[in-house]
Amino acid sequence: MNRYEEKELQQEMEQVEEYLSDYLRDPGYGGAVGNILHDMEMSKGKRLRPRLLLMASRFGKEQDPAGRERLCRLGALVELVHMASLIHDDIVDDAPLRRGFPTTQSKYGKDRAVYAGDLILSRIVQSLFRDGFFRVGALFGEAVESMCLGELGQMECRGREDVTVEQYMRNIYGKTAALCRLACQAGAVESGCSDSVQAQLEQLGINFGYMFQIRDDLLDFVSDTEEEGKLTQMDFREGILTLPVLYAMQDSQAKGRIIGLLRDAKEGVFGADQARNLKMIVTASGGLARAAADMEMYAERALQAIETLPDHGVSAVFRELLQAKCKVSAAV
Repeated sequence: MNRYEEKELQQEMEQVEEYLSDYLRDPGYGGAVGNILHDMEMSKGKRLRPRLLLMASRFGKEQDPAGRERLCRLGALVELVHMASLIHDDIVDDAPLRRGFPTTQSKYGKDRAVYAGDLILSRIVQSLFRDGFFRVGALFGEAVESMCLGELGQMECRGREDVTVEQYMRNIYGKTAALCRLACQAGAVESGCSDSVQAQLEQLGINFGYMFQIRDDLLDFVSDTEEEGKLTQMDFREGILTLPVLYAMQDSQAKGRIIGLLRDAKEGVFGADQARNLKMIVTASGGLARAAADMEMYAERALQAIETLPDHGVSAVFRELLQAKCKVSAAV
């Protein structure tokens, strides 16, 4: 089979963008609604989730043009779930910026932001029914439920000094892995993959999600700029203990020092000096290195999920994507 060329994937991603524009159309109510939807359309993300969906779908039987067009529409719906979740996350976090631009809640107010996120979710539900995506509709619902539970779990852990790695993993499954799982599942189901292939692609999505979130947690320490679109070490400042910190706290001496910094953060006195100190402690105790090793482990598991599948030209693209995302480990 021919390799799934980047050019072909890019053409399908352009279709995804067209569908996103349609879903984010101005309903004609006037006021801020149209401006909010326009801002969302212009705020270009990485679009990783629709990419995962389209790539996973290449292992299926349905590859005719009409089927590929439906998959592009489905990819846009998965991205809309992500967009709506970011709007709601920024409200909870009172975040002023997202990807270097003012967030919906900071620009238009929290009330409008809440309803904007809900409006997007309503259009997702409409399309799932109207366009006949009945086989994957329940999967969307399960993913959104997991996302909510992950965020609620993280809120329960915020500021606590006794958070475990197991609690962290459960929370990031909901926050990140569940939607990557949905992308791969939806692509597999809609393209007619067998049950066994669906199960393997589901594991690919889960492990990709774990890898991606741990990568994000590492970048929070190793990035000295805002190139990722957000301030660094914000999680710790907000009382959220990520994997590098949790691993560092397994060292008894490091734990006491980190707890002291966490209490500083609670009191609002966590500045540049404390941030440098935290990075030094987490690095010296091996927290960064252990988290990087876990990231690479989940990347390898993601690849293993498709090793036994017939190569429809997409395995190499998955491999390149995973390798690119793991480059952060070189900075640890």
